[in-house]
Amino acid sequence: MRETIIPVPGTSGLQATLHHAEDPRALLLLVHGFGEHSGRYGRTIRFLTDRGISVAAYDLRGHGTAPGPRAKVSVETHIHDNLAVRDAVVEWSRSAEGAGADSLPRLLMGHSKGGLIAGESALRRPWDLRGLILSSPGLIVGEGTSAPLRAMAPFLTRFLPFLPVDKLDPRDISRVPEYVEDYSSDPLVHHKGVPALSAGTLYAGGLRFLERSRALRLPTLVLNGSADTITYPSGARRFAQIAGTDHDPRPEITYREFDGGRHELFNDLCADEAYAALGEWLDARLT
Repeated sequence: MRETIIPVPGTSGLQATLHHAEDPRALLLLVHGFGEHSGRYGRTIRFLTDRGISVAAYDLRGHGTAPGPRAKVSVETHIHDNLAVRDAVVEWSRSAEGAGADSLPRLLMGHSKGGLIAGESALRRPWDLRGLILSSPGLIVGEGTSAPLRAMAPFLTRFLPFLPVDKLDPRDISRVPEYVEDYSSDPLVHHKGVPALSAGTLYAGGLRFLERSRALRLPTLVLNGSADTITYPSGARRFAQIAGTDHDPRPEITYREFDGGRHELFNDLCADEAYAALGEWLDARLT
């Protein structure tokens, strides 16, 4: 598969890797989740490129091979970076090397924390997008956290931003032992605690997004597992149920929940079902 590296100006060294599809019919930007990196999405990228969708992916600031303090970055910074990556991909598509790509429909896809980043990015700048895909989006997190700790979140975020306040259990990502082991042994994955800065801004950012999401003007596919204990399905359900008004109807929101599915649907026992749902939605949007 041919790849192109696209530098992202104004982000202190971020860069996107564009995975080219033969005879592309769309261009999709993929945003990974907290603590991981874009290199874990090879299977998803192959699925998309095989369907004629070129995929741009990048490591979030402080994740994978990207610069920045390891996993200690606010959601707002990630959103600004995402908008910059979108600009860089657009500029590439208008260059001589990207000739013809500028006319392709553009899609935005995010998983987990990347789902919140993608959703906010689309909410702030929807006009150059054809659709949005949210996989286990981080809209409501910390349901298993004690009420006192949730109440302290603003204080910890501001005054003790690097204090670990939670730790992800790899067994919560999938029911497939091979994927759990792959995640656990990946040296580019952040295996330490979740800093207060990351946890607090994700928690607050998800609630803010839900409050404002009625204004989202894009067809959206939302996928979640019923047994996801990292980004709980309650957030995705609430997003999918938010309606528009008679004078300002909301675009189509397609919600699919997979019984027993854990956090990484595309790496879980329900992966075939999740990919089928994604493929059907893409074909409907791009026909």
